[in-house]
Amino acid sequence: MYFRVFKPKDSRVYRVRYSLSNGPKIYDKPLRTHLKEVADVKATQLVREEEMQLLGLGVPKTLAHAAQLPIAQHLADYITDLEARERSKSHVLHAKYRLQRLFKDCRWHLLRDVTADRFLNWRGDCPTLSVKTRNEYLAHALAFFNWLMRQERATNNPLKSVFKLSGKGQETFKRRYLSFAEVVLLVESSGRRGLVYFVATCTGLRRNEIKQLLWTDIDLDADKPHMKIRAETTKAKRGAVIPLIPPLAAALRAAKPSKPHFSGRVFPRGIPSVTTLTKDLQACGIAYEDARGHRVDFHALRHTFASLLASAEVPELVRMKLARHTEWKQTDRYTDPASVPLFSGIEKFGAALPSSIASLNSGKTGPNEGKVVQVASPILSVETFVTDQKKTPLVIADQRCPLVEMVPKGGLEPPCF
Repeated sequence: MYFRVFKPKDSRVYRVRYSLSNGPKIYDKPLRTHLKEVADVKATQLVREEEMQLLGLGVPKTLAHAAQLPIAQHLADYITDLEARERSKSHVLHAKYRLQRLFKDCRWHLLRDVTADRFLNWRGDCPTLSVKTRNEYLAHALAFFNWLMRQERATNNPLKSVFKLSGKGQETFKRRYLSFAEVVLLVESSGRRGLVYFVATCTGLRRNEIKQLLWTDIDLDADKPHMKIRAETTKAKRGAVIPLIPPLAAALRAAKPSKPHFSGRVFPRGIPSVTTLTKDLQACGIAYEDARGHRVDFHALRHTFASLLASAEVPELVRMKLARHTEWKQTDRYTDPASVPLFSGIEKFGAALPSSIASLNSGKTGPNEGKVVQVASPILSVETFVTDQKKTPLVIADQRCPLVEMVPKGGLEPPCF
């Protein structure tokens, strides 16, 4: 095996030429040092690592190369991959700027600098960020390091042991739902914007989904009018079919122009901003914030859709499918507790009870009132006297029961001395 450390003519640094055990090929690589002792050590280590890789025992080249790259370069590659996978612009921007801030604040320059302790210290020193935002930083970082593992740039996720913060009771604000009467008032009082609000509250579509809605996505001539939501326009990239209630279908028929806009969009003028929605709410006398401190923004109209379904006592599975959620707990979070018809449900429960239970303490005369009911027992005769107020048990010894000799006090086992 060939091995030589030398300094070329007119050069200040050393190089190494060597061959490996798998063939006669000669490799020539720079050592980037002018010290002979350092050059010898680096050359020996270089040859040793490549021989280990030939045997499958060393660190793969991809990992070794990734360890030397700045973490900013890995982030740039990650963002490029997100864009290639057609993730939404907002998601890409959030991932880019939040990870850049995290790397800067934690002083992570290389992958080996990343530790869970630094992240925990950073998270504890950011009181100005809400719990939800800090959890989103963690989610972006976990997704980034999982991507590095899939690309064989890292062997583990250094933040996998970090748990999310509990955000219960620490929300910066909560969304409230609009009642049926408030929805009607908002739709009728907002002019051309009323149709946008009508679609949002009766289909549960998100702001960007409504923005990209085309007239070709809506079938108003079918026996059951519906919308076909294209997968590329949805948050989860899943297509769906949403039935339309008759009043909404009629409103869309009336609003459909004979010659649609060249873009084909249902709302080519765009979607009202939060400021515009707030002004429309104030104009028709609807409170922007209720007594609980819950507010109305555009996404609250999606919460309204889920809550109105609950108040209409639509089954849970149907509500989950209409909201296009994959888990019930997501739909439950979108449902305002005040919209759940608890009293109506308990009334149905009471109406379904058997008449024998429903007549207890109701002032009605039961079939056994004032009668003695006997319950057979091998030793005792139990008589229960039923009155208007209570049941009084009467225990009487049964004279027909034969006498039984009792076991002695010492028990069945012989005494132990």
